[in-house]
Amino acid sequence: MTLSERLTDWGHYLSNGVLRVMGRLLRLLPYDRRVHFGGWLGRNVLMRIPAARKRVERNLTRIMPELDAEQRRTLGRGVGDNFGRVLVEEMMMEDVIADPARFRISGPGWPLLQERAAEGKGAILATAHFGNWEGLRTSARDAGVPIGGVYRAHNNPYYNEDFVATLRVLNENAFSKGRSGMRDLLRFLKRGGIVAILVDQKQSRAPLIPFLGHPAETTLSAAKLARSLDIPLIPVCSSRAEDGLSFDSIVAAPIPVGTEEEMMRAVNDQLSAWIRAHPEQWFWFHRRWR
Repeated sequence: MTLSERLTDWGHYLSNGVLRVMGRLLRLLPYDRRVHFGGWLGRNVLMRIPAARKRVERNLTRIMPELDAEQRRTLGRGVGDNFGRVLVEEMMMEDVIADPARFRISGPGWPLLQERAAEGKGAILATAHFGNWEGLRTSARDAGVPIGGVYRAHNNPYYNEDFVATLRVLNENAFSKGRSGMRDLLRFLKRGGIVAILVDQKQSRAPLIPFLGHPAETTLSAAKLARSLDIPLIPVCSSRAEDGLSFDSIVAAPIPVGTEEEMMRAVNDQLSAWIRAHPEQWFWFHRRWR
């Protein structure tokens, strides 16, 4: 390991150590105060970071040009609030899921999902960085429908280890993006597993498909898997309720079978509708559009 690599490794180790210490300190507070503190942190610290604030406001200007500067700032604070809450919730997932009353699930596709789980048949759930997307997996888990997850490995290996451990609190089936993870994911789906995939981030050189009304490079992987395995592709979301602590998950009707691009267009349309209904709950920090 070169000196540069060692310094980078130490940086990763120390930064993750800070997060672990912060998590331990937060656990001294009652649960609701921890999550509300995360919201305060997101509003008053994260959204004061120039790069974060500018990216959010740039995206909001693109998608909602009718908003004036003050409206964008107010909405940006809401985005920061939700993001801060998610960060805290990720640090203590065992506590988040300890109270089933925090999670509710409904929607036209929910009976089908229950039926497929009972029969050992697979499904692909297409979701977004909205509310807290793990609310859907928690709601379904409490109702006897286990759902695996797909994740992108973080550059910090120490944080990534903690992150994956958090995912496996909800379900031991967590698959990293990449060749090895894809092989495991295919085996899981062929055995009748159900998996949720976040499809709202940019994938370079992917087809341009409208998202929130603007062309966006959109991965086709969820539709490809659904078509190749002859299993339903179902949009889902988990929005944060007004109390800031509980979640309402929705399972939409399955997407009609068509070409991969047609199916992902329908997914993007449904995700866009949910985001427009509660724009403060989507992660506008993404570089989603060219």
